[in-house]
Amino acid sequence: MIDEEVSAVALSIIFLIGAFSVSQAFLAGRVIEPFSELAILGPNQKIGDYPKSLMVRENFTLYLYVGNHEGKNMYYRVYVKLGNQSSIINESVPLNAPPMAQYETILSKDQIWLKSITLHMDEPGINYRLVFELWVYKPDEGIFTYHGRWNQIWLNVTSSS
Repeated sequence: MIDEEVSAVALSIIFLIGAFSVSQAFLAGRVIEPFSELAILGPNQKIGDYPKSLMVRENFTLYLYVGNHEGKNMYYRVYVKLGNQSSIINESVPLNAPPMAQYETILSKDQIWLKSITLHMDEPGINYRLVFELWVYKPDEGIFTYHGRWNQIWLNVTSSS
């Protein structure tokens, strides 16, 4: 009787271990919640140390950070656009302004990209909204589409005279 109970417990344990192993093999590599990351870092590669006041045509350095957690290779484009306090942008609507710069990269699954960029502003202004939008390439359609990820920094630009 004891041998049958020990055998039953051992078989149950073996069955549970086997079921767990099969489920892990089945789910391996599957991304439950795919997502992409976009961040803008200041000149010291930190969030929050952005320039706030600049002179016209003064160069400033920022870092683009893009992360691919979509579970597949992705082709990304980041547009840099200039807006103001009344500019409209959200997850479904990109900023209605021409790009002042664009950057592209192809990332493998779980890869990140950190890119140093140098920009300058050509006109003086108060409360410029420098917007960074993430776009993705749709191979089936052969076009880039807005991915709903965006960031911004606020700038005041004064004339040099």
